[in-house]
Amino acid sequence: MSMRVALTVLLAIFIAGCATTKLPPAPVGPAATAYKEDYFQVRITTHDGKKLAATVYQPKLAAGQSAPLVIATHGFGGFRAKRPLSIYGKTMITGEAALAAWKSGYWVVFYDQRGWGQSQGVVEMMSPEHEIKDVSTVIDWSLKHLPAIHTLADGSPAIGMIGESYGGGLQTLASFSEPRLKALVPIASWHDMNTLAPNQHMKTGWGFYLLVPGGVSSGFDIGFMVKKPLRSGFSGTMSSDAVNLLYQRSPAYHCDQGAKPQADALFVQGFRDTIFPMQEALDNQSCFHDAGRDARLLAIQGGHILPWPVQKWSGKPLFNTENKIHCGDYQGKLTDTIVAWWDEKLRGEERTVPELCLTLDYKGAGLGNETFPEIKEEFPVPGHAIHLPFAGAGEWLAVPLTNLGDLFLSLWPGSDLRFLKPQGGNVRPLFIPLHIAGENEVLAGIPEINLKLVGNASRNSTRVFVGVGVQRAGKVRVRVASEQLTPLPHKGQFNQQLPAVSQPLKPGDRVGLVVYGYTWQYFINPSFWWSKAKVSGSMKLPIIELPADKKR
Repeated sequence: MSMRVALTVLLAIFIAGCATTKLPPAPVGPAATAYKEDYFQVRITTHDGKKLAATVYQPKLAAGQSAPLVIATHGFGGFRAKRPLSIYGKTMITGEAALAAWKSGYWVVFYDQRGWGQSQGVVEMMSPEHEIKDVSTVIDWSLKHLPAIHTLADGSPAIGMIGESYGGGLQTLASFSEPRLKALVPIASWHDMNTLAPNQHMKTGWGFYLLVPGGVSSGFDIGFMVKKPLRSGFSGTMSSDAVNLLYQRSPAYHCDQGAKPQADALFVQGFRDTIFPMQEALDNQSCFHDAGRDARLLAIQGGHILPWPVQKWSGKPLFNTENKIHCGDYQGKLTDTIVAWWDEKLRGEERTVPELCLTLDYKGAGLGNETFPEIKEEFPVPGHAIHLPFAGAGEWLAVPLTNLGDLFLSLWPGSDLRFLKPQGGNVRPLFIPLHIAGENEVLAGIPEINLKLVGNASRNSTRVFVGVGVQRAGKVRVRVASEQLTPLPHKGQFNQQLPAVSQPLKPGDRVGLVVYGYTWQYFINPSFWWSKAKVSGSMKLPIIELPADKKR
């Protein structure tokens, strides 16, 4: 028996035990013997001596076969799928897709990032010398200790990666320095981390939920987040130093410096995601395209969803993605689409993965566009007053009454006669309808505002939150499209994009500007005394009229 075969047999014995943490170097090339489907726990030593906890999922292989490698990791406050029957393995899209790849014949190394789960170290928030460098360490370890890793036509190892949120940003950042990554799946990640604080105004609703579970999962080793300059976010407003730090920990920084990502990417981003809106994926996709990479986008509905009643219940608290996607002629399970992406990129198989899948709701409606829609129609916004901070503060109490009223109105068809009359602005949010939907219209794309905000309080005490409002025909309640609100934190002129939105419309639906004085998405951020504000200007709405035979 040759030394190479002996090492292979020894490795098979170790792996079969399913409990080893020390593996000998693996022989190169296809499997010399068969491997059964299994999983085991390991510790990976980083460049600075820390131990990363990881679970290795070994695929079923026949002698002579090889398998691509997928590196998987978790979101902020998360932990790895330590076994197939686990929280991450059964409820999170990263775990579900990684395990689906394992069942399809992939090696999967699922690890806890430093400071989280069972890994050593402290959370450094995407430091190039820590979290980013750890990706290369995990790849080094995998290539050294795992046998029969498939190679591409150029002889390089076939390596993919997946992770959501914190883990999604990690792989995107790593792709600028790690050429061995070939096919990424960043889910609900960021281009510029300052999207946590649009107009430097911290999303304090999310800040609370990130700190509490994040602190528990990390053993309260998140001191980086409560030191200067990031702790400025606790006041509701990010300092300039914090803005610069978050920018430097973002793909935007590398793209703006002319650096080029070295992997292809399938971006998965949600319209209802109130941490990282759709533009983050679009900007990342643009950067990858500029580098000559294949970058596709699954524009789904789910992602980071705040618990009810702040956002509509979506099945799981804090993070939730739909199981099936539908856009144009394409439909399928999200996990199957992700595995098909890896099959195409890492195995060279011909698979169907759309360039763009744009969903409109959870019910199977979607557009099969080749590019993200850019159609916008501009509407004047007449000046209207809003009372601060109470407009919107009582919405969670008023909604049940409104729903009862809508049920009552539904008994009298044709009773809806309000047309474009504004409403609210006292306890309820101000709604300024701008457009009445016709036949076969959808709301899909990026709204823009050119608004002037004035008020009778001081400059920094005049603060509102704006979005796209949709009022269904024959109903009183106004819903925020895709539940996206953006702060206008002081008096002045605001000419900017709002987060992208997506939803079907029915004839008679009114679409317009919705303005809150208070929202639980920014629960410590409003003006704190009675005053009046006024908004006026114009708004561009992404309203698309589809051909009558166009599939949604």
